[in-house]
Amino acid sequence: MNPGEPMSSTPALPPEPRMQAVWRERADRLARRPSTAGAAQDATPVIVLGIGKERYGIDVAEVAEILPPVRATPVPGAGAVFAGVINVHGEIRPVIDLRRWLGIAGAEAMPAGELARVVLLRRNGREIGLQVDSVEPLRWISPGDVRANGSSLRHKGSTKDLLMLLSTEALFAELATGDNT
Repeated sequence: MNPGEPMSSTPALPPEPRMQAVWRERADRLARRPSTAGAAQDATPVIVLGIGKERYGIDVAEVAEILPPVRATPVPGAGAVFAGVINVHGEIRPVIDLRRWLGIAGAEAMPAGELARVVLLRRNGREIGLQVDSVEPLRWISPGDVRANGSSLRHKGSTKDLLMLLSTEALFAELATGDNT
């Protein structure tokens, strides 16, 4: 080894076999199953949604897709909680405004016709969009971290740091009833 050469952890091999060894090591590392650092075995992954300063969680198993900002087309006569409809891969999907559905008073609503973040939910072969202010990173929630919420059908519970877990069952029930609340 020359005094000016950097030290390498890969043994000195001719260039071609050395590159193959580096690629094989990288492939092995990428093929390993990622660890869920800090996540308990029975923890559930949730997508964190933001409405203003409030944070809500949706079970990731119910999320079909997170769409880029889109503009919902208002539908005359639709319930107040509906932001409108969007075209998703050639199919028309209704969009519920999470802010209105939760009845967040005093929260600044998304102006009609503006681009908004939409999370597409899928349940029993049906899809619905959920208009939110922001989508935050995935979070793992252990069953022991959830406190039951007995008074609301819209929430499954909340965590110690007040992340409200939303009931997708209630969201899809809204689609069926078209309630004007």
